Amino acid sequence: MKKLSIIAMLMTVVGLLFWQPQLASADELSGHSHEPGLRYLISKNALVKDAKGSYRPNDNVTRGEFASYLAKAMNLQETSDIVFKDVPDTYLHAKDIKLAASAGIITGYGDGSFKPNAAISRQHMAIMLERAIDYLEIPKGTSSITFKDNASIIKDYRQAVAVGAQLGIIQGSNGYFMPNKNATIGQAATFIHRLMTLAGDSNDGNSNSGKPNPGDPNDGNSNGGKPNTGEPNDGNSNGGNTNTGDPNDGNSNGGEPNPGDPNTDSSKYVIKEISNGTLVGNQGFSTFADAEKAMTKNTQVIVQNDKIVKMSSGYVVTNNYVALKSETINDSIGVAPNTEMEYLSSDETQVKVRLAGQVGYLKQADVTLIPFAMSKGRSYYTNENGEIKHTLYDHKTNKYSSSYVYGKAPSFMKPGEKYYSWDGISFTNGNGSSKGDAYNYYQFLPARATTQYTAEELDAYIMQKLAEMESTGITQYKDATKKSKLIGLGKTLKEVEAKSQINAMLILSLAQHESAYGMSAHAQDLNNLFGLYVYDTNPLNKKFDSIVANINELVDKFLQPNYITPGGSPGRNFANGAVIGSKALGFNVKYASDPYWGAKIAGHYYRAEKALGFKDANNPYTIGITTTPGLNVRTEASTGNSPLFTYARSGMPVIITNSATNGWYEVLSDKLHTGTAFVSKDYVQVINTVK
Repeated sequence: MKKLSIIAMLMTVVGLLFWQPQLASADELSGHSHEPGLRYLISKNALVKDAKGSYRPNDNVTRGEFASYLAKAMNLQETSDIVFKDVPDTYLHAKDIKLAASAGIITGYGDGSFKPNAAISRQHMAIMLERAIDYLEIPKGTSSITFKDNASIIKDYRQAVAVGAQLGIIQGSNGYFMPNKNATIGQAATFIHRLMTLAGDSNDGNSNSGKPNPGDPNDGNSNGGKPNTGEPNDGNSNGGNTNTGDPNDGNSNGGEPNPGDPNTDSSKYVIKEISNGTLVGNQGFSTFADAEKAMTKNTQVIVQNDKIVKMSSGYVVTNNYVALKSETINDSIGVAPNTEMEYLSSDETQVKVRLAGQVGYLKQADVTLIPFAMSKGRSYYTNENGEIKHTLYDHKTNKYSSSYVYGKAPSFMKPGEKYYSWDGISFTNGNGSSKGDAYNYYQFLPARATTQYTAEELDAYIMQKLAEMESTGITQYKDATKKSKLIGLGKTLKEVEAKSQINAMLILSLAQHESAYGMSAHAQDLNNLFGLYVYDTNPLNKKFDSIVANINELVDKFLQPNYITPGGSPGRNFANGAVIGSKALGFNVKYASDPYWGAKIAGHYYRAEKALGFKDANNPYTIGITTTPGLNVRTEASTGNSPLFTYARSGMPVIITNSATNGWYEVLSDKLHTGTAFVSKDYVQVINTVK
C-alpha cells in the first residue's frame, strides 16, 4: 500500500509538472513586478493589447488611460452631460472618461479640455485616487504621513498623497515619493488593484458600481466588503471607523450591532434627541423609512453608525472636495472641504443642500450634518471699524481658523454683533432674522469696468504692498521687493485693459491672491500668476515664456471666451456673470472651489483702493441685476434689431452707463464690443452697492 501510495504521489507530481504550465503560459507579464495589478486590469477588460500584441506595462500611462482603468475597475455606470472639447465621441476612451468625470473622479482644464493623451505624474494620480476613495466610501481617517521629498509635492496634493500612503495604495521608495515622475501602466495597475482590494474587489467580478457586494459572505470582510483601514489594534473591523459610543460593544460589521449577540440591538438607524448640545436616547429601527416616520420632534435626529443622517434644521459641512450638481443652473460646481451649506433634507444615501442659492445633492459620506443646537462654531461676519470682516471656522479642529476684510460694512451691521450669510449677499442675525442685503462693490463690479488708476499708480501700489509683505518676516516674502513677479506690471495691465476691456485692478487683485503677491512657486518658477491649470485634479505644470504671456493666456483662453462672454465657449457653462462674485454668481461659481474666493479677490481690490485714495469707489459705476432669463442685449434702443447676445439666466450684473433713453438702459456689453449696447429697463433692477 505504501509503494502504491508513493507511486501514485510521484505520478501526481509528474502530472502536475506537465499540467501546470498549461494553466497560464508565460507572457510578457509573467514575473513582472506589477503582474497582479496588470492581470487584475485585464480581468476587468480595462487593459488590452496594442496592435503589436503588447500590454506595454513599462510605458507611461496617459490621463485618458488611467481614467478608463478606474471607470472599468469601479464599473461606473452613471453619466452626465459633461463634455471635453478634446475628447470626441470617437476617442478610444471617450465613454470611460465621461463616466469618471460624472463620478467626480476627474475634471477638465479651465479651457474646457481634458488632455487625454498627456502623461500623468504620480502626484496627479494620487488626486484621482483620492477622489475614487471618496466615491467608494473607503474611510480615510486623518493622516500625517510625509515623504522626504514632501516639499516637492504640490501643496494642495499632499493630503491626497498622505491618504493614499496611509491606506497602502501608493508607496514610495527609500522614503521618497517622487511626485513629478510619470507613472507607468504597471504602476497604475498596482495602484488601482490596491484601491479595489480595499473596496473588497481584488478580482471578484462584482458589478455594483465598484462598491463591494455587502451580501457576499465569501468576500472575507465583515463590514460590507471594506477592510479595516483604521487603527489595526482597535478591535473593530468597521472600515477604520471606531465606535465613538460604547467602546465595549464588540461590533464587527461597520458599526452595526452583531445580530448573533443577544445583548445587542439589531437596529440600523437610531433616533436620538438633542439635549443641552448632546445626543441622548436610543430608539432603534431597522430601516431609514421607519425611523423617519417615528421622528415627532424638531429636536430629534436620525443616527447611523454615530453619524447624523437626518435632522430637522441645521447646516451641512463638506468633509472633502466635492462636485455639487446644481439643479439650479444644471451644472457641476466644485466645492472645497469645510464649506458650510444650507441643509434642506436627506435620506439614507444623500443630502439635499443649497449653496449660495444652488440646490443639489451630495452623498452622505461626503458631508457632516450639524444641527444648529449642536453647533460648536460657524463662520460669521462682523462690522470692524466700519469694515466687513469674515471670520472662518474650521470644523475639523473646531476652532476659528482665519479671517479677512473685503470692503466697507453695510449700514445695517452694528459693531459687536455677528451676522451670517449663505451667499455673501443676504445677511441674518444669530436667530435667523433677516437684517438686510448688501452687494460688495468690488465683488459684484463687472469686469468690463475701467479702473481710474494709472500704470504708475498701480506700480507704486505694488511696491508698497510688497514692502509690507516683506516686513512681515515670513520666509515666502523674503526679498519680495526684488523678486516678485508683480514688479513693473502696471503698464502691461493698463494695455490689457485698453485692448481687452477687462479691469486692470481686477486682474492685479486676482494675481495677488493666486500667486501670493508674485512669490508663489508657480509664479517664480513657471511665470504663472493665476493658478492656470493648477486647480484641476491633474494640473499641467505649464511654464509660460513670460508674465505677459501668462496674462494673455488668462485673458484670451479663460476670462474672455469662458467667464465674461455670455454663453461662453460651445459646450461650456462657465459664464455665470462677468464679476468675481460668489458661488451664487460670477467667476467664483466655476473658477475656484473656495466659496469665498470672490470675496477674497474683492478684498485685494479694496485694500488697493484704501491705499490709493478710493478713486474708483468715489466715482463708481451704476450696477444693475437682470431679473428675467432670456434677456436680449441689443445694439440699439429698440427691438427692431438683432440681439448682440442674450443672457440665458437671470441675476446677471450689468454696468449701466446711461439711463436717459426712454425705456432702455445703455450698458457696457459683456461680449467684447466697441459700440453701445442697450437693455430694457423693465428687466433690470439697479442695486445699491457697498463701497
